Amino acid sequence: MRASPSLALVTGAAQGIGRAITRRLLHNGRRVIALDMAADKLAKLADEQAGQNLITCPFDLARAGEIPRLIRERVDRHGPITALVNNAGIWPGGAIVDLTDETWNRALTVNLTAPFALMRALAPVMADAGGGAIVNIASRNAFRSSTNFAAYDASKAGLVALTRTAAGEFARYRIRVNAVCPGVISTPGDTSIEAQPFKAAYLKQIPMGRYGQSEEVAGVVCFLLSDDASYITGESITVDGGQIACQDNRRFMEIPGLKA
Repeated sequence: MRASPSLALVTGAAQGIGRAITRRLLHNGRRVIALDMAADKLAKLADEQAGQNLITCPFDLARAGEIPRLIRERVDRHGPITALVNNAGIWPGGAIVDLTDETWNRALTVNLTAPFALMRALAPVMADAGGGAIVNIASRNAFRSSTNFAAYDASKAGLVALTRTAAGEFARYRIRVNAVCPGVISTPGDTSIEAQPFKAAYLKQIPMGRYGQSEEVAGVVCFLLSDDASYITGESITVDGGQIACQDNRRFMEIPGLKA
């Protein structure tokens, strides 16, 4: 009897980076559980990927206390999950003095507590299956904060630290844990970044002179999940077109209409 393809769980899978990761994993021959709170967008994804090994799972990660039950049900029904991509995230804005407890707590729950709960629930499953790989989608903001995004920045910095700890604890079970930290990526979730003059001004901070694409992040994620990354764990890979690495001062100081 032929064994089923390995099974991956991707959160926030219905659009943007999560959708690109899901499509890439399916193309690579994996079975994928696509988890997202947007049931309508999951249904659309399922229609687009008809005939593929896609399993949809509508679920709101703000209900983090229900994650252990969710994982038990999915493993009982579909078999061991040996790859996890904690991609789902929210980015509420607001100055620190204006942030409510509700906003702060929801951001920390979705962006940090839910990934922790999923890793805690799936580590024994992966260990029993002989190993696995986890990729946490953090953010460039884990290393360089932005004003008015305290909850997002704190949660993503925490996710990077959690990635390192999990990598150390899970290594003995042949489970690798890494993080991918995107910069500005063109996604449906944030159309405001495409508006002018913001875009023209912001691109000056990116040496490559453009925003990233979801597929470019998906490629890094799928590499880290693959056997090609078999000796990589505890790392955080920044995918931001060089923004953190180096500021291009010549580009940054360019004034429209003024020739050097």
